[in-house]
Amino acid sequence: MPRYTIHPWRTHTDLLTVRAQLYHVDTPAPDARRHAVDRILSCWKLRGNLPHAVESTALLIDAQLHHQSQNADRSDFALRAVYTAAFTRFVTGFCDIGRSREGLLQPSSMLDVAKRIGMPVRFVGLRHEAVHEELPSLGRLVGAVQEALRWLWEVYWSRLEVSDLNGVEGNGKVDDGEVENEVRRVLKAFRSSRRDAFRTNRQRAAEHQSEVEAFVEACGRILDSNSRDRRGVGMFVKVLVDERFLVPSGRSLGDSMDGAFTLWDPLLSRLVESHHTLPAALVQRLQAQLTESTVQSSKDVTSEAFALWLLHALEFSNTYAAHGSTDASLQAATLRTCCLYPGHWTTMVGQRLLDRDAELIADYQALFEASLLVANSEVMEEDTEVGAAIDCGPSELPISTRDELVAAKPLALLDDSTAAVGWRRALFAPCVPIGIVA
Repeated sequence: MPRYTIHPWRTHTDLLTVRAQLYHVDTPAPDARRHAVDRILSCWKLRGNLPHAVESTALLIDAQLHHQSQNADRSDFALRAVYTAAFTRFVTGFCDIGRSREGLLQPSSMLDVAKRIGMPVRFVGLRHEAVHEELPSLGRLVGAVQEALRWLWEVYWSRLEVSDLNGVEGNGKVDDGEVENEVRRVLKAFRSSRRDAFRTNRQRAAEHQSEVEAFVEACGRILDSNSRDRRGVGMFVKVLVDERFLVPSGRSLGDSMDGAFTLWDPLLSRLVESHHTLPAALVQRLQAQLTESTVQSSKDVTSEAFALWLLHALEFSNTYAAHGSTDASLQAATLRTCCLYPGHWTTMVGQRLLDRDAELIADYQALFEASLLVANSEVMEEDTEVGAAIDCGPSELPISTRDELVAAKPLALLDDSTAAVGWRRALFAPCVPIGIVA
């Protein structure tokens, strides 16, 4: 017998309309997001059978709208509480769904479930911190909610037309797998063409320029596919970055990336001119690659390449983009990410952004220096193979570059006459109330 699925929306078109309002597809009216959130939480939720992805999206965007509202009486704690409630409900719901599908007497941990469903494991860590420790800072929560909305888009909202809930609106569209295969084929062909041109010293020849134009048109058709929900741009950037097309094969740590930039710039610069959402998508994908690991190894060749590509992408996005997200806004968003996820390569990127823009220094210098204190203390914990606490004095820490921080001698190994005082970081969390010395 056929199995029927009951949804709280009347038609598949209603769900697509709400998706467009939530994610600003086709530039809806300013109050469209509020209307969509109210429709989900006040109507669809009461009808029952509301998917957790839809409810979570509404709650996360509701927290953003609460933050953006002009209310002078709201406190920092109130905003943090709103963001925390929405985010923890989002993470817990997906992990509980994964556990229930296992059907085991002893279900997997939330961390294992998150890995299995493709959710970033740092979401589980932030959820644990919010529930069992102090509420995270407002900046971390804002960044986490934005990242959660992007994850929800990739795993649920962007697949609606392909999944075809009503079974009658497929319209013969090509699925994501076929589009990704086409992206992969075009990028491989372009890379081979450019390499052959450099090998035969004909990279400036008119014949090769015509080949490049053909590849630009082919990639443009991919980017224009499903342009209404931006899936074409997302899949193009995903294959380009995640499958390491931008990273030269056989590259060693410290090698120049000028060859890779020269190879790919003719294609990317032309695509940025005609597709204004591409720079932001590329920058976000590179940021995700750098922040995916909680520990950024200073000897990771691929991470170094992504960091250099991130800085380069910010430069050419301002050079070639005629409209859309400005380079300044992308730089500010990248610097916020570097502050929220301090590590070897994000610190390098953040320092170079500060060195090139005086306005960023005025807005983010203090936050960036504070993030370096956290990153340096974590490095010292890894480098010192002792179980004692490490005393970290903020005034003693160099803040110029991440390389200097890594090279700094662990303060716990200094003699008593030069030992720093002030900040104190232990390997294990103290089991005493705040304000009581352990």
